[in-house]
Amino acid sequence: MRYIRLRAWILFAVLVITVILMLKWSSESGETYISASPIVDTTITNTYPGLYEALYRRDAGDIRPYLSHESDTVRNQAWRALATTPVDSLAPFIELAAQQGTDTGWFALSTHEMSGQQLRALEQRWEEQPEQRAGIARVLGRQGDRQSLNILLSSLEEDITENEHYALALSRLIMRHEITEDIQIKILQKAFGANRDNVRQAYLYGWYRGPENALTSPAKDTLLSRWREQGLGISRVLDQYGSKILPERTYTVTNFYNGERDLEHRVQLAIELAKSLDKLDMNSDNALAARILLVHPNAHVKKQTLQSIAGKMKKGGNLHSYITGSMIPDTLSSGGVWLEALRAAGSVDSSIVREHADRIERVVESNPYLMPRKLALYRSMQSADEYLQEVRKIVDRGDTLFVMYAMKSLTDFWEDLPEQEKTGERIRQLREITFDALDLRDRGVAYLTGPLLEQEDLFRSDDFERINRALEDFSLPGDIEVYQQFGALYKERFEQQAQPVIDSLADLQYAPLNRFLDDTGWQVEVETPEKEGGTYLRTPDWERLWELGAHPEWTLYTEKGNIVIRMDPLKAPATVSAIDSLSRTGAYENVPFHRVVPDFVIQGGDIERRDGFGGPGFMLPTETAESGFVRGTAGIASAGRDTEGSQYFMMHQWSPHLNGRYTRFGKVVEGMDVVDRIEVGDKVLSTSWY
Repeated sequence: MRYIRLRAWILFAVLVITVILMLKWSSESGETYISASPIVDTTITNTYPGLYEALYRRDAGDIRPYLSHESDTVRNQAWRALATTPVDSLAPFIELAAQQGTDTGWFALSTHEMSGQQLRALEQRWEEQPEQRAGIARVLGRQGDRQSLNILLSSLEEDITENEHYALALSRLIMRHEITEDIQIKILQKAFGANRDNVRQAYLYGWYRGPENALTSPAKDTLLSRWREQGLGISRVLDQYGSKILPERTYTVTNFYNGERDLEHRVQLAIELAKSLDKLDMNSDNALAARILLVHPNAHVKKQTLQSIAGKMKKGGNLHSYITGSMIPDTLSSGGVWLEALRAAGSVDSSIVREHADRIERVVESNPYLMPRKLALYRSMQSADEYLQEVRKIVDRGDTLFVMYAMKSLTDFWEDLPEQEKTGERIRQLREITFDALDLRDRGVAYLTGPLLEQEDLFRSDDFERINRALEDFSLPGDIEVYQQFGALYKERFEQQAQPVIDSLADLQYAPLNRFLDDTGWQVEVETPEKEGGTYLRTPDWERLWELGAHPEWTLYTEKGNIVIRMDPLKAPATVSAIDSLSRTGAYENVPFHRVVPDFVIQGGDIERRDGFGGPGFMLPTETAESGFVRGTAGIASAGRDTEGSQYFMMHQWSPHLNGRYTRFGKVVEGMDVVDRIEVGDKVLSTSWY
């Protein structure tokens, strides 16, 4: 009997394991993922389609009924839709947002420009209805004026000071308006007295992101005194923001975290410390800080440190010896780190660059996204004529990715070239190179020639016809960024000659372009919602979204490890639907991260061109959200409202200046260490849903 029971249990265990393995094999073999817990609320299939028809038309009147829908989910999504929809009269929406008192309502209002009268009414409401202050602060921070700032400052001793939206509103406004030294000190005291890191961060954000000399000397003394009093290692935010505002603390902070053996886990802090070295003399303490940062395991920390100390080392000194003796001979290091090490060493002795010419070519051949580093290296080491010959060769070869990088580098070269060296022959060479690049009729190349074409010492008014011929092979909507670039260029340089061209573009009635041209200053009719239509936007598969569930997880299997993003179909259904569709066809496989800005963002998903100027062949609506862009947030790249496609990005750190401007479709829940390690050119090998 026992034997029969044992055998039965063994058979049952084998059956369970077999089922698990079959399910795992099925999920990894391209089968369509369906959540075990689909979205219970049927609004995504019953109500969202109608709401999104109104969103696609960008018709505030048609969105308005959804703002009072019985479902919280629908109401909130309607407010998010209103955040990026033009509104003729904001007054009724202000009243409705105040009545409902939701974060999404106040967020939506914060994205719309307000009249002075409307601001004064909100300020009066601030005084009369304290319970609404968090929402009102959100609006005043983005749309307020000097008087709004004074109203907020008058509440510095009240309970609202522990609110993140209030603290951020002050930061936003002090970046636009000067405040007295006493007020600076009061705000700093509030930051140190805050109980939560996110509130402390919001108070300091204005000085972290704003001008370097915004704080007076006594205010800096207060910051330093309170920071010392609190001690290092207590607040991640304070140590990172403080290092940016007070770079002279770089050695102390670096040495402390290195002693605690915690610096390798604080990548954002380490990058901030590396940036601070750029502002400092390379004395013995700062040289030691640099040496510590150069052995950090994160490649971005090393690269930033090398950039900051280039030109500050002595030949044969400790830093120079370490770079030339350890980093440059290292054949296993990241190509980006190696090129930066070579550039830093070359700033002391340029002969070392020529010694490694062959390896430079091999590094760029293995990762073409490092071409900008190669060009920067040559630009700093070669003569002007040698550099121009190098760019000439790149354009002649016609590799559009390399030509894009060359045109960007050429702009930097010309802007940095001393006036006395801008000879007639060099002007002729730059003009010839630029026109040859334009003749490639490539979207990315054309876009990146824009800054060169703005140079009045290179291009004249009688060059307009030749420049304009570059537009002949482009079309909408795919080439909108080219038309945006040239629309701005024409307004600045060739307004009268370009008017017929702009008129013909406006007649195409492509709303995103017309809005851009109107914002640039051209007299262009921006279509009313009834005419705008939005028919160029992809329609989500609503039934499929229901199947995915409320929080499906999208896994990116990259060369550096796995990144898991928890998606939000109820807040960004159009985006999640598109990503799901593209993923199931394998569109994201072997697509690189073409843009990496350390301590800010990594960006990939250009399934068409892999250079940042491609897309999926359709456009998506902008789906903003009140949650904001914090560390780990996943969003969609954009060339303006309702121009989103397949390119996604992930945040290294909190960046509230993106709030309300970009789609937010999810958040990284596993693999932030991978996000921190991703370098330009690293690939996503495959993707899956769970």
